[in-house]
Amino acid sequence: MNFLLVNPWIYDSAAYDFWLKPIGLLYVGSVLKKLGHNVELIDMLDRHDEELIKIKEPKDKKYGTGKFYNVEIEKPEILKNIPRKFKRYGLPEDLFIKKLLKQKERGIDGIFVSVTLTYWYYGGLKTIEKIRGIFPNTPIFLGGMYSNIYPIHAKKIFSKYNVKVCNGTGLSPIRKALSTYKENVPEFNWFEELMPAYELYTSKLPYVVITSSIGCPYNCSYCVTPRMWKYQYKSVDSIEKMINKIINEKNVKDIVFFDDAFLLHKDLKKLLKMLAKYNVRYHLPNGIHAHRVNKEIAELMAAADFRTIKLGYETSDPDLQKKSGGKVTNQDLINAVKYLTDAGISNEEIGAYIISNLPGQSVKSVKDAVDFCINLRIIPTVNEFTPIPQTPDYDSLIENGIIPDEVDPLLFNNTLIPYWWEKGMNINEVFDLKLYLKNKKKVLFNGQRT
Repeated sequence: MNFLLVNPWIYDSAAYDFWLKPIGLLYVGSVLKKLGHNVELIDMLDRHDEELIKIKEPKDKKYGTGKFYNVEIEKPEILKNIPRKFKRYGLPEDLFIKKLLKQKERGIDGIFVSVTLTYWYYGGLKTIEKIRGIFPNTPIFLGGMYSNIYPIHAKKIFSKYNVKVCNGTGLSPIRKALSTYKENVPEFNWFEELMPAYELYTSKLPYVVITSSIGCPYNCSYCVTPRMWKYQYKSVDSIEKMINKIINEKNVKDIVFFDDAFLLHKDLKKLLKMLAKYNVRYHLPNGIHAHRVNKEIAELMAAADFRTIKLGYETSDPDLQKKSGGKVTNQDLINAVKYLTDAGISNEEIGAYIISNLPGQSVKSVKDAVDFCINLRIIPTVNEFTPIPQTPDYDSLIENGIIPDEVDPLLFNNTLIPYWWEKGMNINEVFDLKLYLKNKKKVLFNGQRT
């Protein structure tokens, strides 16, 4: 059969290509190909799409990141009173229609769409609206983290376009989709045997995103990952085959690991030594566990040419550290930074994630965490807390009446929460934090890094 994968538009007040590739959808493509099907891809967020670059040449910034093509659009009714612009990020609409018509000529038996962040469901909805206009009767399957976290919402919202919601992880959503054709999917170790189907891209790839593991054994109160996935790692031999294939076919210079627990890999030292054989740069943007960094690991990372290294920090408040999961202490961060810099990794490549607006967190607490990072001469990145269903923090907020039940996922966009959530930080406090962070960064590295 012929299947089409579609990575949908993003509808948001802000979005940037910080190494965004639809890795889950690409694994779906690999499974379908293994089962003998023909698969093609339309990635709406491909900045190097061969037809898009004729309209606007992409400008790659550091390590292949860059701005998405975007247009301002009318806000949905629920966001009308929030004073933020709303944009569509990704391919122009007419180019998308052109691609869909070309696929229709090929003959399509089914279409897979994946939505990751819960508050990006609106982009998935608008994407499927256009697909239905060209393919009125073709089965459409919706998967991704949004459908796992909000299966009831997804079934309700997408029912108008006769979409089959295939929630679940691993082979489960693919089984649900292919049951439409009465096709059985045999059990096999898909994560070990397969790799993301980057061969589906015909355009230039400035980078690729891969994972050496899925899931996370920690149980941070704000994170949904351990509630979705059982921790599993890929063998070093399998990772090496994947990297060989990617480098030989795509000639990329930047490989990005999107693991939630990269340093917990059972054969980490063997993995790092293997990675050092290749003339590419590696990046860890998802936040590694600081307490797992030691002298030997730091030296192996430096030898392999790891550039972007983000440490999971969240808060400098010891009580909040324990309450949110206990995976990091201030001393852990100090030690990790020392090991990494002693190994020769530049401070400018090391950063730490801080969460603001955590339940019970003060503005001062966030500023203290920023100061802690600045004193270590590493880059602090502040992300606003987003309540995610099925996490302890979300359940606690609901039980205590701190947030209302059945909030539209659009409103849980972390940049929009301060505009309506009366029991969290207000928008003025958030702006104050952003200004504080900006001024602190100006002083770092004698004003060379902002």
